[in-house]
Amino acid sequence: MLREMLQNREKNFVSCVIYLHNEGKRIRDFLGLVCGVMRENFEKYEIVCVNDGCVDDTVGQVRSFLEKEPCKPVVSLINLSYYQGMESAMNAGRDLAVGDFLFEFDACEPDFEPSLVMDVYRRALEGYDVVAATPRTGISLSSRLFYMVYNWGSRFQGKIRQERFRLVSRRAVNRVNQMNAYIPYRKVMYMNCGLKVDTICYDNKALAKKHRNREEWGNRSALATDTIIIFTNVLEKLSVTVSVVLFGALLIMFGYLIYSIFSETRPVEGWLSIMSLMSFGFFMMSVMLTLILKYLSVLLNMGFKRQRYVIEGVEKLT
Repeated sequence: MLREMLQNREKNFVSCVIYLHNEGKRIRDFLGLVCGVMRENFEKYEIVCVNDGCVDDTVGQVRSFLEKEPCKPVVSLINLSYYQGMESAMNAGRDLAVGDFLFEFDACEPDFEPSLVMDVYRRALEGYDVVAATPRTGISLSSRLFYMVYNWGSRFQGKIRQERFRLVSRRAVNRVNQMNAYIPYRKVMYMNCGLKVDTICYDNKALAKKHRNREEWGNRSALATDTIIIFTNVLEKLSVTVSVVLFGALLIMFGYLIYSIFSETRPVEGWLSIMSLMSFGFFMMSVMLTLILKYLSVLLNMGFKRQRYVIEGVEKLT
């Protein structure tokens, strides 16, 4: 029976990149879930944990779990020099991983059945280079608002949504790395790299909402702002809308000016000329702002800033 199980394991080498930031209370259960699935289904796999400035006992819990794990997996721990945010941390983990396929777990939030991990993997074997697992419920209002704004203003065809984890092929990783050295938001880059992508929606378990400290919340807010500026035309669309509204106001004032010339009713002296001048001035300011935003958009499309993350060291835990 054991020999048959070993023969039925997948031959592809799989890497699991796990983001860690003060996950001491949940990391043991999450590692147990991931390692259990990997051990039962794959001959060769590795776990890459990225310590993004943890100040609790997260790293100690990882070491304790590995000491009691009977089947020792290959585990690497990347210690960042200071808290740098999820995207930079996961970029560091992805660069170290060597698997044919990469599972990216952005949080230790196991609101899914272990079988979902293999469902995502099998979907990838059908010809998809990026497969994401998306929960049906439990999405915060701020996240819904961000995805709505992004998808409305996106200059790409691919739409994004809340994801719990994703599987990325080595070809997709190489494609994204070739697109640009700086990867500000992996989800968008994967979705629009030109390869086949797919999403599996699942009914997630009822879990308490994840607590985020101010540092992490601020980082995610800044990331959302940068993503909207870099990858969408939201600011351009808003600027054009304002220009159209102000142009409409200018036409109304011009029409009222023509009407007052032939009308017996006279407005307050100087009021019409001042309002016309103000309408024209605001309209030209809006046009200039639209041109400036368009110019900045072109500069952003020509190339991003270079990727940066600072690593203190890499440990081989097993």
